[in-house]
Amino acid sequence: MKELKEIKPMQGFGDIKFGVSRDEVLQLLGEPAEKETIDVEGEIHEVEVWSYWEDGHSLYFEKDLNNVCTNFETDNQDALLFGEKVFDKSQDEIIALMKKNNFSDFEIEDDPELDEVIVFFHEAHMQFVFENGRLELVSWAVAMNDQEEILWP
Repeated sequence: MKELKEIKPMQGFGDIKFGVSRDEVLQLLGEPAEKETIDVEGEIHEVEVWSYWEDGHSLYFEKDLNNVCTNFETDNQDALLFGEKVFDKSQDEIIALMKKNNFSDFEIEDDPELDEVIVFFHEAHMQFVFENGRLELVSWAVAMNDQEEILWP
């Protein structure tokens, strides 16, 4: 099984690029621990989520796009972003790292009831989820233009 560590905004995860088929992922990562089909809130399409719990990764395949990968999530503590261990960083350090790499359009959503903060970077199609001040999850998706057309890597 291929090891995934390097988060590549708008490109993919390690050697896996957005747009890869389920069969290609099977060859690279093997069978997922769990497969789940979900309806995306506010959308009419279904997404199949493949979770590799032991490795801390999930991949999303959109049915309306011929079941290709359009989103990744990871909580793997060894994940790298721009060559740096992202889960070792504070919210301010992640914002600085993203800005240093030309992603400056962000917003912060704070939910005090859940002790959760989500930092969204719109240009990078990324979100960083913090709980009690600690990074818990990174999610990123394929890029889209202003007309919501997918920009495959």
